[in-house]
Amino acid sequence: MSRLASKPVVCGAGVAVTVGGTLVKVKGPKGELAVTIPNGIEVKVEGSDVHVKRRDDSCKPLQGLVWSLVRNAVVGVSTGYSRKIEIVGKGWRSAVKGNVINLQVGHSHPVDFKLPDGVSATQENPGNFTLFSHDKQLLGQTCANIQAVRPVEPYKLKGIRLQGQVLRQKARKAAGV
Repeated sequence: MSRLASKPVVCGAGVAVTVGGTLVKVKGPKGELAVTIPNGIEVKVEGSDVHVKRRDDSCKPLQGLVWSLVRNAVVGVSTGYSRKIEIVGKGWRSAVKGNVINLQVGHSHPVDFKLPDGVSATQENPGNFTLFSHDKQLLGQTCANIQAVRPVEPYKLKGIRLQGQVLRQKARKAAGV
């Protein structure tokens, strides 16, 4: 049995969880999310706890998955998620204007990246900005799409990256002997 999925997901104050058919709806102060329940998994709400159970051992991996998705939804609608993005490169910068991020990262033109609904951004300085969302999956996908504008190159490690992202620098080609 999954060690985490055997424990209940504790909902904080202001978070309401409803189960209807194959859908778990989580509503809180930051927004509303829905999680689809696959066959073989049962979700029950008891007070402020959400219990995820499986019908048989063939659904063992799905139990942990559904538990994680429900927990991510509960945390998202109560506190939200954030990711800090760094731009590393000489003269490279960004500017946040509403729901559009203007990226100047070495292309012949500035790139305007429009944020999807549910994601917002704040600018700390021209080389860093932070993305906020209540949906963890949407936030991660948005970060990946922004990083795809200028991926980190392996020799000088210039590019767009997440703060704290571990990168390995390649060694340059040695001089011919």
